Amino acid sequence: MRIRESDSNVDIVLIALAAGIGLGFGLGILLAPQSGARTRSAIRKSAYRGIDQVKDTVDDLRSSASDLVEKGRRAVDDHKDTITQAFEGVRKTYRDVVG
Repeated sequence: MRIRESDSNVDIVLIALAAGIGLGFGLGILLAPQSGARTRSAIRKSAYRGIDQVKDTVDDLRSSASDLVEKGRRAVDDHKDTITQAFEGVRKTYRDVVG
């Protein structure tokens, strides 16, 4: 696979962007008008809010997945006879062909 020049430029831009964000964050904390204790408290509160949001999202996803699994089970149960008949038909055809 040939690496194009534009791929290399994108990588450089992304690295520069990440470095700029990190540098800006660091300088922002160092030059913040609040005391270190207030800044750490604000960061801690933001982190806890973020953790709570992630937990809520995971709970929502888990609930949605459980609902989907249950719907799938009901669908299989509802169509179990049809699936069994189709499988038996395939089995019979296979026996007829193979012998």
